[in-house]
Amino acid sequence: MKKTMLVLALAGLSAMPAAARLWKPTPQQAAIDYTVISHNKGADGRVIVQWVASTAMTGPTMQQLMDKYVVISVAHSRQGASGVTTYDDIEGVQVTDGQGNALKQVPDDQIPPSLVGMFATSDAIMRRNTQGTGKQRWSVYESGSVHPCGPGKLQVTYDGETYTWDTPLPGCPKS
Repeated sequence: MKKTMLVLALAGLSAMPAAARLWKPTPQQAAIDYTVISHNKGADGRVIVQWVASTAMTGPTMQQLMDKYVVISVAHSRQGASGVTTYDDIEGVQVTDGQGNALKQVPDDQIPPSLVGMFATSDAIMRRNTQGTGKQRWSVYESGSVHPCGPGKLQVTYDGETYTWDTPLPGCPKS
């Protein structure tokens, strides 16, 4: 889980375009690579959207939890003229399946403790690595018709853009 937390935190921190590709990735590495979307919006900053899917997790407990829920992280950073990076408050995120049906958001007080701990750890790493300025928004949804290893699609709309993932995701068992 520590490795996954580090990946989550680093994904939210990315201030430069990726300059390398994975060589002979494991199924888990391929899943992480696919589920993190980095959108360089030029003068409008950089948006990092991640679907924390079961195929990117280690351990059966977290994999089962991520099959039950759709967990999304969104971070939006901007670099000012002075070079200082700031982070936007994230609002207006919409999550739908491939048919455009909204997924039901899990109320904060009903999010499983394992996920709350994962979010707190990732947020703490991000704050430490950004000198306290970094922030991201975590959202948890009932999976509904979205399953990482089943046929379909997940769509996350934020700031005028719809980010999509086709399923099955990399890392799913071959049928």
